[in-house]
Amino acid sequence: MTSSMINGDKDLGPIFFWREFEEPYGFMSQWYEATFEVDGVTYQSAEMWMMIQKARLFGDEEVAQAMMETTVPAEHQALGRKAKGFDRKKWDENKSRIVEEGNYHKFTATKGKPDMLKWLLATGDRELVEASPTDRIWGVGFAAATAEGNRKDWGENLLGEAIARVRDKLRKEGR
Repeated sequence: MTSSMINGDKDLGPIFFWREFEEPYGFMSQWYEATFEVDGVTYQSAEMWMMIQKARLFGDEEVAQAMMETTVPAEHQALGRKAKGFDRKKWDENKSRIVEEGNYHKFTATKGKPDMLKWLLATGDRELVEASPTDRIWGVGFAAATAEGNRKDWGENLLGEAIARVRDKLRKEGR
């Protein structure tokens, strides 16, 4: 992380993030490697959590188990798309909660990366925006370089909003 981020970035504008390897905010990506354990299951990333919970939501334990055999987020995503019994309405009713829960665990129970909680809280009250040019549901549908100028055409930014809710919850808990 950059020193300006660790010491509290004074900028008040949105924080744009997307890819897990992009500094300084890639740690907010669903694909960022952040190993955490919940109920005896080890998750390698928030993406793994999301996709396993998606498969379980639809009762597809076979796909959930297959996801536990890999540590690659792209494979988790691909397997999640194969979950049997997928119901769009049911997914839409549960997806934000699932992602919020996964990110709560990511920022509070990650093994070997204790600074992640500090990094998230250092974002202050700034708007968190997944600047994925290809995703208008979890992101805004624009890359960071063009997102602000196209704000009126943004997608839903569900990931940015979920992480902001986690940040607020952590503050209320006195973290």
